[in-house]
Amino acid sequence: MPAQIRTRLAGQIVDTLKTICSHDINFIDIQGRIIASTDAARVGGYHVGGHEAARSGQIVVIEADDPQRDVRHGINMPIRFHGSTVAVIGITGAPGEVQKYADLAQRITLLLLREHEIDTRNYDVRTQTGYLVRALVDRETVTAAYISEVLEKNGLSDRGELWRCMVIQLREGHEHPLSAIEAATQEVARGLGKCLYAYRFPNEYVLLVKERDSGRWEKALRALSGAWPRDIRVGVGSSRRLSRQDLSFQAAKLAIQSLEAGENFASYEDVRLEILLGSVSEAAAGAYLEKCLKGLDEGDRALLGVYFASEMSLKETAERCFLHVNTVQYRLKRVRERCGLDPRRFREASLLYTALRVEAMSRQEGT
Repeated sequence: MPAQIRTRLAGQIVDTLKTICSHDINFIDIQGRIIASTDAARVGGYHVGGHEAARSGQIVVIEADDPQRDVRHGINMPIRFHGSTVAVIGITGAPGEVQKYADLAQRITLLLLREHEIDTRNYDVRTQTGYLVRALVDRETVTAAYISEVLEKNGLSDRGELWRCMVIQLREGHEHPLSAIEAATQEVARGLGKCLYAYRFPNEYVLLVKERDSGRWEKALRALSGAWPRDIRVGVGSSRRLSRQDLSFQAAKLAIQSLEAGENFASYEDVRLEILLGSVSEAAAGAYLEKCLKGLDEGDRALLGVYFASEMSLKETAERCFLHVNTVQYRLKRVRERCGLDPRRFREASLLYTALRVEAMSRQEGT
């Protein structure tokens, strides 16, 4: 057990034993150091009887106090765990009086050690899994042996199969707490079976699932995104080997960037234009936006968004915006006057549509 956990656990054991025994109790490590005690003044001190019990593996009974050696009468019981002595429990007092507590104290200590071991093992698996997922999607060096170890601990294996990365991303200004969204995601995971799952700072949950299971996962995550429309965005990446989940992760992020207003689920298979836009440098994107959208305000952008979503239909745009068709025509003419591109002409409309998509992707990258 790590030292910082061992000290905390020792305190828990001592506090628990104190509830059944009115005598002073010491938790002693195998070097004879007292690391927890009902007598706070003794913490950090050396315990002669405890050290002897740890070395011999036998109960050491001290019949009388020896002030010169700072030895006090009592019983010192070695605690054996997985075949070796891991600590000693010392109960101060007349051996005849404290003997009745010895067996009970030993049993309680073993129960607490086993409980702690289970909690630690589960924690270690979660920690290792999280590290592996982040290492894979960030393209960090990780050994094949480590991958196999973590997969085995999660009840998984990799025989050259295809995997898929799925990203659950928190929206800016989400309404519900992280814990609630994580609980909902974990509930989905429990219902669908095994996967590699991790939180990625600052606002993403990353799941790696086998391709053969991805259909069920996609269906479940669609339902999840529908249940949390204002809180999350979900992107499903491409099908790749486990060792190249960085590419699947990038594809999932690209799918999220492709989402339009009112949407919060996208699969890489549905992405088209964004594949090209995703490779454009920030400087080139900025220059393109400056050239195409200069002079347009948020009202112009909102109208164009509805106009393009309506397949450039004046009638449908007017109905969605609760405007008269003539008003829509006037405002589209004003767009042309402001930026030099006419949204009523197909080629110029294509430039405007692309510029709006580039701008939307840039905004999402910034959230």
